[in-house]
Amino acid sequence: MKIPKGWKQIEGASNYALSPEGYIHSMKSGKPMSRRLRSHRYWSSVTCDDGKYRQIAHDELKFSVHGLPDEEMKVVEGYPDYKVTPYGAVWKYRKTPRKYRNNPFLVETKDIGNKEYVRMSTEDGRRHWVRMEKIMEEAYPND
Repeated sequence: MKIPKGWKQIEGASNYALSPEGYIHSMKSGKPMSRRLRSHRYWSSVTCDDGKYRQIAHDELKFSVHGLPDEEMKVVEGYPDYKVTPYGAVWKYRKTPRKYRNNPFLVETKDIGNKEYVRMSTEDGRRHWVRMEKIMEEAYPND
């Protein structure tokens, strides 16, 4: 189906377009997608060109891909879903919780006593508080 005049193409989801009435339509079926009002914006779920199911804001008409920053990182020993930077930022980059929609996120640290700790999960799902000093010593021993 060709995009009608006055409709707006969605960047990264070529099978969908926004109508002047404010609904995102599937160009394959011509049917409108359901929309939800969240944070003063309308959102609809679409399947993007890369095959992933994503939320699209009607006022932006594009999706943003979140990923790890483009900098040096090493996998944390014993915790393969996490990476650490040379300055001590710990990122969970695999098997992220549903609320993060498979996007990497920065793990928060917690001060326990005089030390800084990070809560991480092993491959089999056991959770541990790991001291930041230990993580940094194992990842960057000569620094």
